[in-house]
Amino acid sequence: MSAISIIPERCTGCQACEMVCSLSHEGVCSSSLSRIWVKKWEEISLFIPIVCQNCEKPPCVDVCPAGARRRISETGAVVTDEKRCVGCKSCLYVCPNGAPVFHPVTKRTMTCDLCKGHPLCTQVCTVGALSYIAERDLSMEKKRVYGQVFLQAMKSR
Repeated sequence: MSAISIIPERCTGCQACEMVCSLSHEGVCSSSLSRIWVKKWEEISLFIPIVCQNCEKPPCVDVCPAGARRRISETGAVVTDEKRCVGCKSCLYVCPNGAPVFHPVTKRTMTCDLCKGHPLCTQVCTVGALSYIAERDLSMEKKRVYGQVFLQAMKSR
């Protein structure tokens, strides 16, 4: 399965990921229309991008009373079928990552669809906080990144 790898320590809170997402899906730049969002703790300069991690066994699929949550076979993305969604928000409450968002206009939930395997948010993230992992081995990716950070810290001593 594929997913977007997040390295929160690198995020600057610029929201370029939110803008490109909403622009590509909704035709306007608006944080409230984005399928990725940045949780901000500005007083301590901490910013964490929140996006669907396409769980192996997604609880949002199991909890949806309308059967509106499904996995797209081509990318592995877990998305909402807007025609079936009743807007109950069950998927929002059960998601361990807090990834589904409620569309303010359609009153349906939405999550990242991985832009057909080419997530635009990863392409506009200039600081490397977001990267696309086509075959899911996020734990190895994070170990590699933290290994690089550790190595740089050791070299600077």
